[in-house]
Amino acid sequence: MNQGKLYIIATPIGNLDDITCRAIKTLKEKIDLVYCEDTRRTGKLLSHYGIALSTESLHAHSSEKKILHAIEILEQGKSIGYMTDSGTPSLSDPGSRLVSEARKRGIEVIPLPGASALTTIVSVSGFSEKNVLFGGFLSKKQGRRKRELEKFKEFEGIIVIFESPYRIKHLLKDIAEIFPENEIFIGREMTKMFEEFIQGKAREIFVNIDKIKEKGEFTLAILNNL
Repeated sequence: MNQGKLYIIATPIGNLDDITCRAIKTLKEKIDLVYCEDTRRTGKLLSHYGIALSTESLHAHSSEKKILHAIEILEQGKSIGYMTDSGTPSLSDPGSRLVSEARKRGIEVIPLPGASALTTIVSVSGFSEKNVLFGGFLSKKQGRRKRELEKFKEFEGIIVIFESPYRIKHLLKDIAEIFPENEIFIGREMTKMFEEFIQGKAREIFVNIDKIKEKGEFTLAILNNL
């Protein structure tokens, strides 16, 4: 029996139109089952494009048993699509675990590139540095978060960080302490109806922190010129 294929599919980070024609075609014609972070959210995307596929959850807290079950399905000859809630998989999600196990078993892994908050924020920041460091979500604990930021000071280029609306002001406070004179560029709700961008020196943005709306997802770019 031939093995199935694992398709790693980028999804919109907000605007549902930001999915590729190739992704839609592949989902309709080549995939038997979709694994995703949130079945409800992915279900809405699939429904929007008239795609009738079963979905199974696979998130950060999923067990190794769940990963192995997906591998078994692939080895039985069925093809799986892996999709995150938004953006390109395997950056801040369990996609890398699934891909790693599939490669160990000789299962073909096919990337379907597309939207990414990482590349989106860099593309509109105006920062010309070619080196980019992806920090993802930093620690929820202030002490550890500040130590992570301190390490980033050694990197010359653009530092990209993701943050939730619940901790954005705490993060901006720490950035203002560690990178006070650095230019930062903030994207809130990128590609969505209430998309907003904020740019300025870290200390200046912190002074006006009460103007930051604690709603939606945030992506930050820090320009660090050593």
